[in-house]
Amino acid sequence: MRNNKVILVVGQDRREMVREALIKLGDDFVQKVKNSKKIFIHPNLVTFHRKEATTDPEAVRGVIDHISLIRGDEILIGDASYYDTKKAWQNFGWESLKRSGNIKFIDLNDDETIETFAYDSDFKKRPIGFSKTVAESDFNIIVVPAKMHSYYIVSLSIKTHIIGSMVVPVSPFGIHARWPWFHTGYKQAHMSLAENYIKFPAQLAIIDGTQAMEGNGPTSGDEVNLGWLLASFNPICADALACYLMGFEPEEIGYLYYLKEKGWGPINIEEMEIIGPDPQKLRRKLKRPDSYPAIMAWK
Repeated sequence: MRNNKVILVVGQDRREMVREALIKLGDDFVQKVKNSKKIFIHPNLVTFHRKEATTDPEAVRGVIDHISLIRGDEILIGDASYYDTKKAWQNFGWESLKRSGNIKFIDLNDDETIETFAYDSDFKKRPIGFSKTVAESDFNIIVVPAKMHSYYIVSLSIKTHIIGSMVVPVSPFGIHARWPWFHTGYKQAHMSLAENYIKFPAQLAIIDGTQAMEGNGPTSGDEVNLGWLLASFNPICADALACYLMGFEPEEIGYLYYLKEKGWGPINIEEMEIIGPDPQKLRRKLKRPDSYPAIMAWK
């Protein structure tokens, strides 16, 4: 949790950028792979309609490349899509990853659950299911694009790890709507996200800035290529640096602020060990979602 190292690389070939970042994480990554009982890779597969709104499988291929050099047993890959996880795999070429390693796809919408919570509009905890597979994995690797979000401001590793592991029944409209539980107020949503992350922390975050989205994310924004990719054993640091590179101060993001207040972090980039180019030279202010002024009510 306290690891403050972040690897920042630049380029355009995301598969090679992932491999470069993992090599720079060094023997710590090798040992985590060797010692883990269950490895789970968590991409963002929110939709099957727009590939640019989801994790590119080539970024995950870079992770599988590196793991397969260390061990050959099964790697789990999954998400709980808002729409249809299986269609996202089919539409966006995920089956091709089976040529790169011993992998198994899991639709977390079908997974067994353990109970967690989300705050309702009165700040009372309401039960909600959390993926048993994710909870039991001891090496959760989150691989996501850098996106804006119309409720959380940004959609990065922690939002994917938590919201993408919530298991709810499919609605009559054919969607797995988590917003009735989590979108009960901006302050409540950010608090729920932070406190669930403390309960279910992840072990590695990879954020792909070659595939970013500005404006009205997580699915309706405009694609933008920022030319960077970052990785950290501390997803809080990863999200905070990605926020900075996208033009925010990390404390603007509610869940990062709440995590910092609870002693998790750091979120100040001056307190991180950033290995790579100067973040100030890569920083770019992306277009905010239209809801941005309202989201700031989390304060």
